[in-house]
Amino acid sequence: MEKVERVGAGSPAYRDCLLRLRQWEPVIDAWAHVAEPPAEAGPEPAANAPLPLDGVPFAVKDVIDVAGQPTRFGSRVFEAAAPATDDAPVVAALRRAGAIPVGKTRTTEFAFTDPTITRNPYDPRHSPGGSSSGSGAAVGARVVPFALGTQTAGSLCRPAAYCGAVSYKPGLGRLPLAGVAPLSRSFDAVGVIAQSMPWLSRVFDVLEAAFGDDAMTGDTGERPLDKPLRVGVVRVPGQTPAADMSRAMDTTVDRFRGAGHAVDAVSPAIGFADLIAWHRSVMLHEAAGALLPAVDHAMHLVGPRLADGLREGRQIPSGLLADARERIAASRDVFWRQMARYDVLLAYAVSAAAPAGLATTGDQSYLTPWTALGGPLVSLFAGLDEAGMPLGVLLAAAPGRDAALMRMAARLDPLMPSAPAPVLPAAGSSEPIRRG
Repeated sequence: MEKVERVGAGSPAYRDCLLRLRQWEPVIDAWAHVAEPPAEAGPEPAANAPLPLDGVPFAVKDVIDVAGQPTRFGSRVFEAAAPATDDAPVVAALRRAGAIPVGKTRTTEFAFTDPTITRNPYDPRHSPGGSSSGSGAAVGARVVPFALGTQTAGSLCRPAAYCGAVSYKPGLGRLPLAGVAPLSRSFDAVGVIAQSMPWLSRVFDVLEAAFGDDAMTGDTGERPLDKPLRVGVVRVPGQTPAADMSRAMDTTVDRFRGAGHAVDAVSPAIGFADLIAWHRSVMLHEAAGALLPAVDHAMHLVGPRLADGLREGRQIPSGLLADARERIAASRDVFWRQMARYDVLLAYAVSAAAPAGLATTGDQSYLTPWTALGGPLVSLFAGLDEAGMPLGVLLAAAPGRDAALMRMAARLDPLMPSAPAPVLPAAGSSEPIRRG
């Protein structure tokens, strides 16, 4: 490991983070809470054991507990919440590695679909995506090098794609969910949005070390690093991405082939539209069970989309729920057996760039089936559309192959374009943010 100088809260990285936060926050409104800087960095590490994320600032989605900071879930019901007493395990692992939680980023209410006030750093007239809205915007604006978010349908990879970042959504059950607000435990996952693939790999290594090798098994059959990868491009019937997104995918395929990788198109033997419907039934039923005890007394304060979803979930018949779960499990089996000949799968992360306006967090239908299929996901920056807004593509692997996927993503990422940093508008300007 490269030696990392211990710098702590007084580090240039931390000071730069706070400066950029002050500059960007009036533009993007990404933060629900900013903590007081820690008084000290803690004990010095041993000379030969530098901390891997020493002094690195990071953000935490406001559905994840950080000791000493309130968790409000993006909900008016919990505006007066007291600070959490303990870190969620994922936060604790990063803190032990030397990283500093700067604060909590805005989330859609309980990670559902009622939009936040957060805006996209590439153009504040556009959505940053959701539900990890603030995490995507804070990373996209280069305020922090990485942030924690969650995904139950498309809530992590979509903000990363919309905000010019990369992301890692672990396979289901890969990372602990203690201290993370439930939406639907069948699909909930806590993951990472980062400025770049090297940052994503660096954070992943910390989480891998913290939560053990047992969760990282299943990498048998991985191609040697000097061998071309077998890439399956998943073409889903009925998907009609925007022209700019289609061109970005075609360019990605050309880049992979040009580097010598074997790339083939493949149509899934299962229905992605069916997966979306089954996922919705399970998600809403579980959301109703998890959230209604906490908010039923104050439904007048709950966002309209969440309120409607909870009411719908409460009424889902047990037979329909059982059938949906069985069909999802059967679909996973069929799909991953079909795709077993590929090392990695390539697919659309989003149908287009971030939508204009803040009335929606964007289209999650391209991501929901992948969440339901249960494997790890990595989204990569794939270019800009004609308006200068970021686009993203998705890499996927079977459940249990998180480490293999991260290694393959690290091989493929250098073939992709680098995301230009958004640039702050001039003070008092009404012009959209320029791309650097």
